[in-house]
Amino acid sequence: MSNINHVSVTVDIWSDRKMRGFLGVTAHYLEKDEERIELKSNLLACDRFKGSHTAERICEQFEAVCDEYSIKNKIDYIISDNAANMRKAFTVCFPTEQEDEDVDEEDDLDDPELWHDLSLEDQETVDAALAKKQRLQCFAHTLQLVVGDGLKETKGTTSSLAKLSKLSSLLHTSTTFKDVFDAEFGEQRGIPAAVTTRWNSTLRQVKAVLRCEHPKLCRVLEKAGHKELLFTAREWNVLKELVDIMNPFGEATDLTQGEKIVTISSVVPSVLSLNHHLEKLKPQVCFLSSLVRSLQVSLKKRFGGIFINVKMATLTQDGTTAPFSDPVYLKAAALDPAFSLMWIDHHVLVSLEVKAEVLQHVKELILREAVETEQPTPCVDEQENLGQGEGLFAAYYKRKKKDVGTTPALQLSHYLHIADGQNVLLFWAMNMKVLPSLFKVAITVLAVPASSAPVERVFSHGGIILRPHRAQMSDRLLTNLVFCKCNAL
Repeated sequence: MSNINHVSVTVDIWSDRKMRGFLGVTAHYLEKDEERIELKSNLLACDRFKGSHTAERICEQFEAVCDEYSIKNKIDYIISDNAANMRKAFTVCFPTEQEDEDVDEEDDLDDPELWHDLSLEDQETVDAALAKKQRLQCFAHTLQLVVGDGLKETKGTTSSLAKLSKLSSLLHTSTTFKDVFDAEFGEQRGIPAAVTTRWNSTLRQVKAVLRCEHPKLCRVLEKAGHKELLFTAREWNVLKELVDIMNPFGEATDLTQGEKIVTISSVVPSVLSLNHHLEKLKPQVCFLSSLVRSLQVSLKKRFGGIFINVKMATLTQDGTTAPFSDPVYLKAAALDPAFSLMWIDHHVLVSLEVKAEVLQHVKELILREAVETEQPTPCVDEQENLGQGEGLFAAYYKRKKKDVGTTPALQLSHYLHIADGQNVLLFWAMNMKVLPSLFKVAITVLAVPASSAPVERVFSHGGIILRPHRAQMSDRLLTNLVFCKCNAL
């Protein structure tokens, strides 16, 4: 990464089955050559982390990893979950966003003593190491909290989901019931178990049971002697309505957890589209209107910075900066030709005059950064090349594409004209020389991951490697095996 100037990292801590802690750090950047651009992801460390998981110790070990790879001054963004120690480790120097609460309800998210808890020496150490960096929240984790808020405030799904959970458990514990179920629906049909920390596993569970015809499922349950698990017509319709409401949330989660694709550009369009989806559902839902309302309230709270930036909400009165207010989200969405500025027209629910202001604001954000790195390139006149060289058709081969302009403003205007849903990496590979100033902005913002999913995948590999019959493996060997697995070509 010696020739890379902009790197973003994801950071998290994992405990293996022997309760040994490991600090994981992954690096993400765009690598370019003359003809193509590739999004690169590398595991930098999955190192043993001993002792208490305090913010100071996390920051210290993270610094050591950065020093080992000489990337301390190249890091633009750090993506982590919302755990209190992670917030404290990476936000003490730049408290730019009011964070959402994690599972631990005792954490005070607006604690003014967060920075002052460190000693003066620690403050200076952390400040020097992280002066350039900004911490971003994990999009997937925040969306998980939104869904959790919605389901917590909704009573209409309780009985349906409770029966579904028991049905899934029965399929995984009773061979007798499984035989009866398979005889009716086939061996390939099943109902997966839900994982409490992954809301979309519940969505998959609901979809699986709805693929079974309601009358047939009732006959199977009666035949197996489990009448208590029969779904009433109302409960079955509640599950159908739940899928209609939650499907777009599942799609947004999947869009923003990729590793080899650009994900940061999907954040703003996803959040605004989800809000629009909920707004349209309000007059249509029959059973889960409270769920729709709760989801929309939580969405606007936990992604408040996005709604403020597009003028769908007002600034907070207490002076704190709302979550997801970093301009990188707006710039990334605009510089992805799959979205461009279309999301403003479709999903920013304000007047036309205010939409025009939002549009101008996003353009100014991009132009401001483009101007800072602008290196004017002269226009190439096609006529200068005509008649040069040898051969009958020499002029055809020597003709060069005209530059669209020497200013970032002209380049942005041309970009908005030609952006038409193309693949983002392919588009910028083809236009890096035509739009040089914009390209420098794009290559910086589009490499940022939307979530901490990459480092969580590292830990999944660790769990697979350290299977129960290999539980005596040393921590050093586990670290090396995970490193080789994740960095294999």
